[in-house]
Amino acid sequence: MTDRDQPPTTKPELLGRDEWVSEHDQRVRRDTWTAIGAAIERVPFVLRLAIIAAAALAFPIFTDNNYVLRIVGTVALFASLAMGLNLVAGFAGLLDLGYVAFYGIGGYAYAYFSSDFLGIHLPTWVTLLIVVALGALFGWLLGLPSMRLTGDYLAIATLGFLLVFIQLATSLTRVSLPWTDGPVDLTGGPNGIVNLDDFSLFGFTASTVEHYLVILVGLLLVVMTVAHNLDRSRVGRGWRALRENELAANVMGMPTKRLKLLAFVFGSAIAGMSGMTFAAWQGAVFPNNFAVPLLITMYSIIVLGGLGSIPGVLVGSFILVVVPELLRDVGLASTLFYGAVILTLFVAIKPRWQAAAVVAGTALVGIAARLFLPGEPPGVGEGLGALVGQILVVPGNDPQLVGNIAFMAVLGLLFLSVYLPTRTLKLVALVPLLWLLALAWNTRLSQDPSVTRLLLIGLTLVALMNFRPAGLFGRTRVEVM
Repeated sequence: MTDRDQPPTTKPELLGRDEWVSEHDQRVRRDTWTAIGAAIERVPFVLRLAIIAAAALAFPIFTDNNYVLRIVGTVALFASLAMGLNLVAGFAGLLDLGYVAFYGIGGYAYAYFSSDFLGIHLPTWVTLLIVVALGALFGWLLGLPSMRLTGDYLAIATLGFLLVFIQLATSLTRVSLPWTDGPVDLTGGPNGIVNLDDFSLFGFTASTVEHYLVILVGLLLVVMTVAHNLDRSRVGRGWRALRENELAANVMGMPTKRLKLLAFVFGSAIAGMSGMTFAAWQGAVFPNNFAVPLLITMYSIIVLGGLGSIPGVLVGSFILVVVPELLRDVGLASTLFYGAVILTLFVAIKPRWQAAAVVAGTALVGIAARLFLPGEPPGVGEGLGALVGQILVVPGNDPQLVGNIAFMAVLGLLFLSVYLPTRTLKLVALVPLLWLLALAWNTRLSQDPSVTRLLLIGLTLVALMNFRPAGLFGRTRVEVM
């Protein structure tokens, strides 16, 4: 019998299937976040929406603190805004750095049609339709010249759109129009547009923080539903193919240019709705509400949660809104900081006794410093912060300067430790590094929450990109070369 007469050894249904790729999920180590993400995905989507709504709307029942309710509302607002960005950057893989401009367009459109600025007071539902249409239109217009751009070139083009929007919102205060006798103020300039109408739908007018919390949660549920259905549609599958390999998707006959336009249209429409809701909630719009720091926060949310992950957007929004607020309280911030450091040590260093040895060595270094170095403990903080402060010493009379020097020393030691040849030397280097980090925290970082929050976000993202490049709930990308 010749080789041609031999029966095929591969089952027909397995032809064209790569075994290494198909078995990837079985080879991936199931860590805590992977298990949590899998458990969330098993919960029916409608039940997930009900749990989110119940959890968010339970806050007004247990507290009447407007500060707490505003934090919950901000989490919902940022999650809605980041969900639209996740469609563009997470699902379709388009690096859109002009996304926040659509958020601003929604805010200013609401200010135009629902305030005394132009003397127009349209019903909220009419303004909502206009805002969605304007957002989709501007997204389509930005997508047209961007269809032939990818990667860094697309990022530069869209970032230019954001910078132009901010500049126009700031400077269009004296514009000469053909049909007017004198200059016209179109944006209010740096002073913005104030005294906007309250949000009103179906006979319900929002006038309190609790009312706007209901509206923000409702917006989040609507946006989540849209994102969920798009993700499971033909468009969503096309976006994922576009994200993984645009050339391959194009060769397979997918309308890649149309898919790009759809991503911009849906993302900008969601951003417009979010901007309109924000403007009504704040009661005013200002150019700095839509600046680059907000764009950085949105990308931090979707990168932290995992590109293309809907639960990841919620978790990322919660972390980047709630944790910075917790850092405002020095005692609570110190407890969180030292707790996170110790937890990280015991998770990252194995066997565990080595992590315990590093902590014990840091304590011994602190005791020796107290005995042989001149100075006094910083005396700052409560709980863990006060306890750790007992092994710290601040030479001289300028704790702020000492903290700055300690922080720079931490960065230097961290950089050098990367190049140490052995694991033992790296563990030894951790001991003075941790002591200097504690000194920097107690004398400097805990006293400046704004700087500390930025450092926390930056270090969190750097660490995440090293240990979980796909984010908390993102799926690991698998390629066959």
